[in-house]
Amino acid sequence: MVSQKQSSHRAPSLYLLAGIVLGFCIAGQLEAPFPVVLLSLGVALLLCLVSLGFARSDQPVWLICFIPAAILSAGSYASWRLPSPPGPEELALPIREASLAFEVTQIMQKRTAYGSATGIGRVLQASQTSRLAYGDRIYFRLKLPPDPDFELLRGGHYRAVGLINAMDPATAANSFTSYLTDTGVFHQFTRIHSLELSRGPSAFDIFCERMNERFESYLRLGSPDSGGLERVYIAMLLGKKAELTPDQSDRFRSSGTMHFFAISGLHIGVIATVLAQFLLLLRVPRKISPFIGLPLLYLYVEITGASPSAVRAFLMALFFWFSFALCRQRSPLAALAASAVFVLIIAPAQLWSLGFQLSYTVVLSILLFGLPLYAKTSERLTPFSHLPKNDWSPGQRLYARSLDAALLLFSVSFSAWLASAPLSAAFFGYFSPSAIILNILLVNLVAVAIITGVISLVLALVGLPLLSEFINHAAWVTIGLMDRIVAAGIQVPYSMLPTADFSKTVTYTMLTLYFAALIFIERKRGEAGGAALFLAVPPAIVLTGLLFGSL
Repeated sequence: MVSQKQSSHRAPSLYLLAGIVLGFCIAGQLEAPFPVVLLSLGVALLLCLVSLGFARSDQPVWLICFIPAAILSAGSYASWRLPSPPGPEELALPIREASLAFEVTQIMQKRTAYGSATGIGRVLQASQTSRLAYGDRIYFRLKLPPDPDFELLRGGHYRAVGLINAMDPATAANSFTSYLTDTGVFHQFTRIHSLELSRGPSAFDIFCERMNERFESYLRLGSPDSGGLERVYIAMLLGKKAELTPDQSDRFRSSGTMHFFAISGLHIGVIATVLAQFLLLLRVPRKISPFIGLPLLYLYVEITGASPSAVRAFLMALFFWFSFALCRQRSPLAALAASAVFVLIIAPAQLWSLGFQLSYTVVLSILLFGLPLYAKTSERLTPFSHLPKNDWSPGQRLYARSLDAALLLFSVSFSAWLASAPLSAAFFGYFSPSAIILNILLVNLVAVAIITGVISLVLALVGLPLLSEFINHAAWVTIGLMDRIVAAGIQVPYSMLPTADFSKTVTYTMLTLYFAALIFIERKRGEAGGAALFLAVPPAIVLTGLLFGSL
């Protein structure tokens, strides 16, 4: 059972996070002139001073002052930092040619079979016809030179001539264009020619790129001739979804298990646990281990391309693991809130990213609903409660451990599904009830594959490629089993329910009520009827919302 010490729900930074989210949402809808922004900052400063005066008292005055101060401050900050979408005049312009100098910040497809590449860039210099300014983000799709030695590298500065096309967020519903506009990318740069490298990436970026290539070659050691299992292996360990075949991609997407191929919380959590246990075996003190493990974890994030989901997951691990060095109470909820605040301060546009919303709502649901649900059900369903544990037979101990593991897996999977299903219904046009069972069956297999991959990479790096190849075969057996489970799961009737034109308003209203109910029930924990209320109300909110939104 999860102890209260390990799963503390004390997280004062949640108040700050709530203020930031509300402030950003207001700033995203309203364009305030500079005098209004300045006045808002002044009022926010005054409210902060008042809240500090009551911070150590039990009166709620500090909270009443702090939340508006956070909203006003966040709104003022967002009005300065959030990228402005193109106006009606720019949207009315035809596609036009422009000369750009840009830095590659993210590579989506490095080199396809047709010799093209896609990614996200940051404008450094632009011709007047482009209507772009320094720092604007663009999505580029370019044809690479025929020279096989030419590489598109993250961190490199390039000059090129191509066509600029502004994208309208209002007409970009449920598409890749919607993903781009939600993350603050409002222009496409295509039909590119005269591509040339003006400044190479840093030595660290080059090192990470070379290590990425070496990691991929290590993971292919001893790969079978057919089956494509090594493609799933590489996609899972390095986040290269483009490695998946179209059939594999469709299969995992329709089953609701595509998240296993984005370097995210599961990957970072598993690797962080492996590092922590390895350092513990080496007798490294807990106060010192974060200073060794976190740099290694960050290096893995950079080698895999530093995708936004990987960076977010690393920040969660950073705030949680670093609490050991500070000898503070470990609170996953506080680490989650602190990492979200940090991400939004650095990149405010992330708030509208579906990946950001999925990451934080899913983890928040697991912490507020999944783990307490596991604690309550395991307490009520404890087997052999009439016998002392010291008198249990080996069979009884095995049964108790198996039941406890099954309850934990179900609680985590069900709570994650409750948070992700509304977003999937609104943005993908379907949700997968079967994902609850599939995730229960697959999460341990995926964890085993990740651990196996890490061991394989370490063995190859220290000069033991034969052992690495042997470990790879063990991973492919696990992946083959996982692939068969997914293939069987999507054959089950009603495993995927379409939700065409599902309202985003219904989605966000549903999630707001869901988390509000969880917070309210958390405060009422221990009162009569609290357990039944806890088990019934939050799932009922989501299921009712899904039914209402689908009609």
